[in-house]
Amino acid sequence: MDLVFEIGTEELPASFQRPALEWMAAAINKALDDARLNGEGEAQRANISTFATPRRLALIVTAIAQRAPDIRKKISGPPAKQAKQDGKWTKAAEGFARKAGVPLEALQIEGDRVVVEQHLSGQTAVEALPPILEQIVRGIPFRKSMRWDALETDAFARPVHWIAATLDGKPLQVKFADVSSAPKTRGHRFAAPDEFPLPSPRDYVNALRKAHVLADWAERSQRIAQEAARAAHEAGGVPRPDPELLETVTGLVEEPFGIAGYFAKEFLQLPPEVLVSEMRGHQKYFAVQDEKGELLPAFVAISNTKVRDPAVSRRGYERVLRARLSDGKFFFDEDRKVPLRSRLEKLGRRTFLQGVGTELERVQRLRELSLWLHGATGRGDPRQLAEAAELCKADLTTGMVGEFPELQGAMGRIYALQEGVEPAVAEAIFEHYLPRGAEDRLPSGDVGALLGIADRLDLLVGLFGLGKEPTGTADPFGLRRAALGILRVTLARAYRFDMDEALRAAQKLHGKDDRTIRERVWQFLLARLEVLLRDNAQPDSIQAVLHTGARDLVALDKRLAALQTVKEKSRAQFEATASAFKRIGNILLQAQQKGIAPVGFHERLCKTPSEKALAAALEQSRARVSAALAEKEDYLAAYAALAELRPVVDRFFDEVMVMDPEAAQRDNRLALLRALQELFAPLADFSRLQVEKSS
Repeated sequence: MDLVFEIGTEELPASFQRPALEWMAAAINKALDDARLNGEGEAQRANISTFATPRRLALIVTAIAQRAPDIRKKISGPPAKQAKQDGKWTKAAEGFARKAGVPLEALQIEGDRVVVEQHLSGQTAVEALPPILEQIVRGIPFRKSMRWDALETDAFARPVHWIAATLDGKPLQVKFADVSSAPKTRGHRFAAPDEFPLPSPRDYVNALRKAHVLADWAERSQRIAQEAARAAHEAGGVPRPDPELLETVTGLVEEPFGIAGYFAKEFLQLPPEVLVSEMRGHQKYFAVQDEKGELLPAFVAISNTKVRDPAVSRRGYERVLRARLSDGKFFFDEDRKVPLRSRLEKLGRRTFLQGVGTELERVQRLRELSLWLHGATGRGDPRQLAEAAELCKADLTTGMVGEFPELQGAMGRIYALQEGVEPAVAEAIFEHYLPRGAEDRLPSGDVGALLGIADRLDLLVGLFGLGKEPTGTADPFGLRRAALGILRVTLARAYRFDMDEALRAAQKLHGKDDRTIRERVWQFLLARLEVLLRDNAQPDSIQAVLHTGARDLVALDKRLAALQTVKEKSRAQFEATASAFKRIGNILLQAQQKGIAPVGFHERLCKTPSEKALAAALEQSRARVSAALAEKEDYLAAYAALAELRPVVDRFFDEVMVMDPEAAQRDNRLALLRALQELFAPLADFSRLQVEKSS
């Protein structure tokens, strides 16, 4: 069966649409699974397509099962000793039977618990889908929502104007706020405002296209790019590449039309960053450039309607931009009257955040912390670092950054270069903000990179110290982005330093030395690092490496690479070795849980040939492994030594009872295993690896 589901709204913010679609697709997929309507196997599962425009969010789901199969399901209840006493069922059993919807005589005892087998009848898709769709409408996690109906019970990003839902062309009843569903949709607000029947899945995109709505995101984005190119060609150039702006504009229009506009050449005296920000920031215009990449005095605006007289629209677009560029020129001229160094005093009057001091105090901390990082890594020029740290936040007091916050760093670089500041320092003022997002480029030099790490470390320890770490989806201070910035820059530039020591240095500049806070920050970084590494390794390998106790990010990355190499080279051999070391870890953990703490290993206490052989092999490997790990960081060599030890370890387990009744023997064998575990512990936490048991 085929579902078409559409939520019609007032204009949704562009940034809300794609996340909402991703959530809706995942939600309907899970709901169909739970309702047993999703089929079995990839070939039989329902197909989910998503569509969004400023005025609608839509799902098309095909190949939904007509009816869910009946199933029998065994569920566990209370412990048997609580459910049946003196041969009679107790109140606990009665409550369990009532909850399960079965008579008391249906209860059975298996092991130490009461169980019952339930018969669950499958619902039809017609029965199951309406409540599923209502839950989806109510559950979309928008960053901000609003209420508008008289009851004020339901919230959405913008007021909902219509809901349409059909299954194989027949209407489904869905209600949300003050809107009840009807099998009708609407076209473009101005070009085709009348209602018309909700199309079938096959006709949905074409029918909306005829109603002047490009419902498919990719098609609309391509059309915008084509319109921008056409209009820019009229102006004698090409659109300046701007994927982020293209994504935003795709969420602003339903049927795009490009209009070329122009501005006075005198404004080309402004820095390109200013011109582009003025065009894209408020107006969402595409800048136009020549074949050399130089900006032209032109732009492209994307209209949501095909205008009768483009000249009229052009004049309107030009008038708005002219005012913005005039403001920008005024700010630019005024800002240059006050050198960056003279602005530091103003930073002392700006509170960064209550509890972590002023912007000037922050700048002073960044100077000290970036110099600490220089000392720890041996990278970067300390003189350039000190100067860049002093100037890196000065542009926050400028009129231009006040008007366009996204230009912070960029304006600092521009003003610094005009004032004769060393180019490497000026570049660091801009680059210490990089990366600003997941796809953004990284700093090109050590000065900007180290200063950026210092900036983010200061932010993390300061806000974690105030208890302002992210919760759920809320991250008002961008701490997740800051953490990813630290990780990406550190790994890309192979900076070697102990993260705990760096966090402690950052904390001390805040006048604190709190191990608990540092550990929370470290775990926060580890969680982000785990996500970052998923493209290169399996989850269990990542977990095994991240829990070795090392606080050097590059070392962790190298250990993961070595682990992956060894696993891929000979999986069977590796799994046998890893399984043996998991067994060692389990034995030591069980001994610890029993309060057994062996003091040390003594070779004279060895009785069997196999434990003597293991002790000898361990001693022979110790120097080789220590050199490979501590001196050369040759993790592959350490894994080779580990593999050579496995036959000796296997023979030990075959012939020796570790938990010997005699305490001295038991403790000595445990101490031998612990020494073996400690030698190879820097490689990985083998207990976290998912491997088959060795034969």
